[in-house]
Amino acid sequence: MNNKILKIKDLDYLELKYSKQFHECSQKHYHNLICFLALKKGSAKIVIEDKEVILNKECLVVINPNEVHFSISNEKSEDYFVIYIDRTWYKDLQNLIYKNNDIFLLPNKIDDKKLLKEFFSLFSVLNKQNESIKKELLLLEFLKELFVNYTKKDEFIKLDKTTQIAKDFKEYIEKNIASKLTLSKIAKELGYSPYHIIRVCNHDFGLSANAYIVNKRVHRAKKLISQGVEISKVALEVGFYDQSHLTNVFKKVFAITPKAYQKEIRNNEN
Repeated sequence: MNNKILKIKDLDYLELKYSKQFHECSQKHYHNLICFLALKKGSAKIVIEDKEVILNKECLVVINPNEVHFSISNEKSEDYFVIYIDRTWYKDLQNLIYKNNDIFLLPNKIDDKKLLKEFFSLFSVLNKQNESIKKELLLLEFLKELFVNYTKKDEFIKLDKTTQIAKDFKEYIEKNIASKLTLSKIAKELGYSPYHIIRVCNHDFGLSANAYIVNKRVHRAKKLISQGVEISKVALEVGFYDQSHLTNVFKKVFAITPKAYQKEIRNNEN
């Protein structure tokens, strides 16, 4: 097995990724997901919120929802594992436990060999044709250990608590994602100056206005591709110039081409 992406039909808030080698994601981006990353050999550099984190065989790396990041391969690495969990499901779980509408922040690097071993066991069970309830119980046990040992009740991500202009900008992009957008047009529609929008995007999202729009488009594309929509059609539906443009951005963010991603989803869904 060289590469594998797995969606679990009964647990649609989960996605698994395995690569024989670590492939860097060179473009700054963020996910509406929490991501758990592990390597069995070699190392890689993950830059999270402008801080360098080294992923190696001794640790688990966590990328919290909405944390801007990119990655660089440091050396030859082997056996790269990732578990992605949908932000809404993860947030709802924490809300049921702690009665808090925010998401508690996990440390980006966890040096805990026992927890790392449990992560690999969890990945193995999720990857097999086991009953869904067994998978979910093991996932909940893993998250419980994380919450008990690594969350601090005064450190959390305040979701959607941005300035009004940021909310207006986000809503406009989501409604007009297929359009040929320009900063001047967006500013005119929203009633703000282009310079104000530039400042707000950098402050509230940690990305330039253009990078934010591209991030939204490529994640919308990923969702549609996973649902089996034709890639050339997806490219136009989310506002890329063409399939080639989508492929170029998709690979920089997800370290895989849209065609390969869709093929893996079709081959490995269980």
